[in-house]
Amino acid sequence: MKRLTLLMVPALALAAALAVLNGCGGGGNVNEVKIGANLEKSGKSGEWGQDSERGITLAFEEINAKPEQKIKLRAIFEDNKSEAGASKNAMKKLVTQDGVIAVIGCVGSNRTIAAADVAKEEKVPLMTHASTNVTIVKNGGEYVSRICFDDNFQGAVMARFARRSLKAATAVSIVAKGNSYSEGLCESFKKVFTDEGGKIVEELAYQEGTKDFKTLVTQIKQINPAVIWVPGYHNEVALIIKQAREGGLQAPFLGADGWDNPELFTLCGPAIKGNFLSNHFDPGDPNPKVQEFVKKFKARFNNITPTAMGALAYDAAYAMADAASRAKALTPEGMKDAINSIKDLHGVCGTITMSPEREVVKEAVVLETEETQFKYKETIKP
Repeated sequence: MKRLTLLMVPALALAAALAVLNGCGGGGNVNEVKIGANLEKSGKSGEWGQDSERGITLAFEEINAKPEQKIKLRAIFEDNKSEAGASKNAMKKLVTQDGVIAVIGCVGSNRTIAAADVAKEEKVPLMTHASTNVTIVKNGGEYVSRICFDDNFQGAVMARFARRSLKAATAVSIVAKGNSYSEGLCESFKKVFTDEGGKIVEELAYQEGTKDFKTLVTQIKQINPAVIWVPGYHNEVALIIKQAREGGLQAPFLGADGWDNPELFTLCGPAIKGNFLSNHFDPGDPNPKVQEFVKKFKARFNNITPTAMGALAYDAAYAMADAASRAKALTPEGMKDAINSIKDLHGVCGTITMSPEREVVKEAVVLETEETQFKYKETIKP
């Protein structure tokens, strides 16, 4: 079914059409609205998409179970296969065929950039829960928002941690070529590390999908930096660190939320110990709100511990519910205005208040890698 062109439909007809489009039932005052989720359920980032799906599912089940909940939310999940082209197609399907009034997603920045083009074109709001590349919201216009911090903040966090906590004077930066997430983080780290008095002594690169990093390790050993900044995804980061330790390189590696995956420990083994990353969430945080969420998540999903992606998606689902409850109309336009005015929504990963630029301000946690898990190190405020 094609999405209705709202401006051409009279008000009463519009209300009736949207009731059909969104599956609104005739029982009492309870309406059902469709919220799309454009996620990496398969492919190289499949673990993150699956955890995001779990977070959204748990949140909507909780919200819909509340007796006072008049608007029932139904998630429509589409798999973008961890590919930008598939993400654009998934977004198109959610909007033009499934009739959703807003979309959550994606995890990877490249995929969200592709989906944002469709959001802008079709005038349907897209809220990314986990993509941190700074250009996404700026280029997406009023239909694109973000509920996590961006790479300017995340890169700055780790640059300050390197200089102030680790007292590192020199760094090598390693970028995943063509990955907007990795490229943006390398830019922000370099700026702040340099401003803080440090020196980037070399900028190296690799292609995504690389398995053999021995040449890269040899280059780094010759440079002998105090720290190594590698803001990539866990599958390649694990191999880089493992091969670096096998090659006798002992400097600590620093990274970002792209490391947050249980496979990091499996792929890297004991060599992962003693490195650091920034993240949105720590499942070991004693905050009662965090511990309540972790308990519910594990009870619902066979004792799986949520990653930051699951926690952020859970918060995004509650943000969608908040917007739906305040929207003047359950239409894409109504949801867009309600999303862009979210204020003081207390989530598992911090408080969500949309700025005029459709961004949020949050703290970041720095985690240290032990042999089989992450350990809290410190919190860094904006």
